[in-house]
Formats: sequence, C-alpha cells, structure tokens
Amino acid sequence: MFKQRNILALAIVLIILTGGGIFYMFSVYNKNGKDVVTLRIWENERTMLHLPLYAAIKEGYFTEQGIMVQLVNHSGTTAKNPYADDLADIILTDPVDCLYHKSVNPAAPQIIAALAHRDGTFILAREKETFSWAGLKDKNTICYPPETGPGLVMEKIIRDAGMIPMRDLCLYNRIPGELRLGVFKSGSGSYVQLTGAEAIIAEETGAGFIVARPGEAVVFPSVLCAVKTKTLNTRADAVQSFVNGIYKAQLWMQHEPGIAAGTAEVYLDDLDKKTRSKILREYSTMKMWPPLPQIEEKTFNDIKQLMETTGQLAMPVTFANSVDNSFARRAADTIKYIPKEEREKSWFRKIID
Repeated sequence: MFKQRNILALAIVLIILTGGGIFYMFSVYNKNGKDVVTLRIWENERTMLHLPLYAAIKEGYFTEQGIMVQLVNHSGTTAKNPYADDLADIILTDPVDCLYHKSVNPAAPQIIAALAHRDGTFILAREKETFSWAGLKDKNTICYPPETGPGLVMEKIIRDAGMIPMRDLCLYNRIPGELRLGVFKSGSGSYVQLTGAEAIIAEETGAGFIVARPGEAVVFPSVLCAVKTKTLNTRADAVQSFVNGIYKAQLWMQHEPGIAAGTAEVYLDDLDKKTRSKILREYSTMKMWPPLPQIEEKTFNDIKQLMETTGQLAMPVTFANSVDNSFARRAADTIKYIPKEEREKSWFRKIID
C-alpha cells in the first residue's frame, strides 16, 4: 500500500511537471510554432488612467491571448512623436491628439478601443464651496490648452453652460503643466484644473479643495488605443488579442475591485497607498473603465464638432476612416466573465460536478 501511494504521488508530480512544461512552450510559441508576437505600446506617461493595460499585463491576460506587450515611452529617446516615428505599434492617446493627426494624415493610426472613458482631471478651488459650472462666469481658471483632451472637455462644459471661453470667463490655458499648481498657489486664478493625483495631493497638503470633476459632466474618452496602419495590415490577429486582453481587464476589474487595487500597487508605486486608494475610488465612482471598448459614433462626432469649432482640424475627418470597432465587438462577443469561485475549482472538482 505504501509503495502504491509513492507511485501515485510520483505520477502526480510527473503530470504537473509535464503540464508546466507544455504551458511554458505554449507561452513561448504559438500554435504554428512561430515566435509570439510582441506589440510595442506607447504611453506618454505612467498614469492611473492606463490601469486596464497594466492589469492585463499583471494578470497574464495578454499571455493567455498568445501575445506579449512592451511598454514604450519618451524617456531615454530623442524622438518623442510616436505618430511620426517607428516607436510603437499601438499608441495610447487622447482623442484630440489622435483626430488632429488623422486630419493631417489620413493614413495615421486607426482607433480600435477606448482604454479610459472619462476625463481624469479635477477642479481645485481655494475654499470649500457649492460649485456649479455656471459659477465660472467672470472668473479666472487655470486649465489645460484646448488642443488636449482635458482642455477640450473644459471647452465643452463651458459652452454647454451657455458661456463662451475668453468672453464670459478667462482661461489661463498656456501655463505649462508643471507650473499650474504653483501659479495657483501664488494667488492667480480662482480655480485650477489638475490631474487626479495632483489634485488629491494638493488637497491633502492644504493647497485647495476638490470641488468638481469634469469627467462627470461630459462623457469623453480620455485614453484611446490607436494602431499603426502597418501593424493593422500585418498583425491583425495580434491586434485582436490585444483588444481581447484590454476588454478582459476592464470586465474583470468591474467584478473584482481587488484586481485594480493590486495592479495600482505594482505599477503606480510612486504614489503613496492613501493617494492611490483615493484616486482609484474616485475613478471607479466615475465609471472610468467600463467593459465597453468600442467608440460610439455620437461621441466621435461630438469631439470632431468641438475641434472644428476651435479650429483644430486641418482637414475633415470621418468616423468610418478613423475608427474600427470590429476588434472591440469581437472581444465583447468572445470574452465572458467567469466568477472567481468557478475559476478556483480544480479540474478534478469540475469532472465530479
């Protein structure tokens, strides 16, 4: 009996080792025996808005899809324009930058998914107050320039409130990002628009009070995934795998908040735990990352119309020429959420059930 148990234990160990070896081979080679495709992903900065991307890396969702991703940014490189240079296959970009490049070059990268669905900035005031957007009238606000996503969101909110920028209120929108808070603290402006992290840290240090979130007033995606034409033509399967991984991360984060918290701890460790947790709560409440990677045509047209109003499009752009939702739709049709308790069942338990 003792020998039989030893033999059984040895057999189980061999099965586990064999299975591990097979899994490793599949993680290095695809079904055709070719090297796994690596997609280079450009991000201008490390930010909480990119959390589904980081979650897909950390949780192995891209590996499950048979691809690898390499994060690329401008640090250590002389060129800083991913649209003009061969720096990446997929660009994480705000809609304003993306549509501008599409207007000057119809062959510019195609939008394939939304990574974050809301603006991620906050409005800071000097004192606690009952805030209304109409209350910006005749005030001075330090904000982003209109050729950025956060700047365009402010433009939209102001116009929706019945005001015209620079006529009904003054926007200090040419102050460099790293100086905005300092200018505000020196006494200029009644309000300042800051990133989520900057605003929360500023509030914690007594520089002001968060009174509004532009992302709650206007539904504009803050981060889009745009793929280079060459990559789209030669690696369409890998692009689909990428969107599948992003969608799975968004879907799993919706059902299991712990995934988002754990990912933020790994990829945003430059922020202290309290600040990370507060940003995560704020963005989750705002529905920053719903499992809905496709871009609605109405949203696209709203952005395009506002960019035309502010004179930011060199040539007209169209939804059909700028957006390809087929990858997002296939991801939503393919990836289904599996409850944690189901995933944790052993293969033996599944057979018995």
